[in-house]
Amino acid sequence: MHVKTLFLFLILLFSIFPANLEPIFASEDLLIHVRHISKDIGPRQGGSKEEEMTAQYIASQFRKNGIKTEIQKFKYYSLNSEGIKTSQNVVGTIEGISDKEIIICADLDTVKDFASANYTEGANDDATGLAVLIGLAEKYKCKKPLFTIKLIACGASEDGFTFPLVTPKRTELSADSYYKINYIPYMVGARQYVLSNQQNLNKTLAVLSIEAVGIGNPYFVSRDYYTENDPFFINFLVLNAKMHGIGAEKIDFMASKLPLGQEAAISHIYLPFSIAKIPSTFITCMNNPDNSGIHDTTNCMPNYLSVDDTYENLVKENMNEELLREHLEDVLDMVDASINGISYLNSWQLF
Repeated sequence: MHVKTLFLFLILLFSIFPANLEPIFASEDLLIHVRHISKDIGPRQGGSKEEEMTAQYIASQFRKNGIKTEIQKFKYYSLNSEGIKTSQNVVGTIEGISDKEIIICADLDTVKDFASANYTEGANDDATGLAVLIGLAEKYKCKKPLFTIKLIACGASEDGFTFPLVTPKRTELSADSYYKINYIPYMVGARQYVLSNQQNLNKTLAVLSIEAVGIGNPYFVSRDYYTENDPFFINFLVLNAKMHGIGAEKIDFMASKLPLGQEAAISHIYLPFSIAKIPSTFITCMNNPDNSGIHDTTNCMPNYLSVDDTYENLVKENMNEELLREHLEDVLDMVDASINGISYLNSWQLF
């Protein structure tokens, strides 16, 4: 146990140095992206033209930063709506020294508010996550990471009771993992990506998905409604963040209590990767959550899953745009520190 702890400490210690030796990075204003996606494009139902506009915008920002980018379209249908829909994943590839991959992902589409049955603008959920992906593309445009980084904006994540029109056959996945991924009731884009890339899953070191990171303190999710994540991996990420001066914690997030008394089961688009046995979790931000695992998100994640998830309310919850800007930069730095930490944890695979 002492040897393992010492090894972990040394990895975390060395992971700090690259960030200190990098040139000073001045990012483009992340608020520009949050504002454009939530206000100029607006609500983004899975399979809609607004979701496609968001995909095109993300792809243009990746390409602007010299990132190899693909838009991978797929068709699906939902029991909640008529007809066959077309959605897409946007995949940006930052080539590393090794072709083994670290995946960072966020949602393209937005949820339907339970109370009003209208789709949300999704300023926090998940324009903030998409802005972080763009920030990472900018951070890495002039440097080569140890491992390849995949930035994925996943389509049709929030549409419920969904089925891809064409399901890739099982090749590398176990039968158990394959069918569990197939029958996740939503997250179509993430499911499609995993099932279409089974041959590359053994090269994937870790997956972090980013969900609603605009309000509160950062948390790595230990357990959600569908799965329990590797405790070593979660503890490593928390400790790594703390050693970079970021006050992250771990949390169980099983369900969200909604204003009308319902409870919504919670997971995120890392789930298909987790089922495929890849170390994974999702990152979110909350204000003073309890330890129950079923969170009153009206208080700890204001406007979550609601039509009130607007840019104006996101700014208001942070008091002003400057504080929101600083908060998102801190989240971006934490995700980048996580990439560095995961890279050093797996650096033995370079040899």
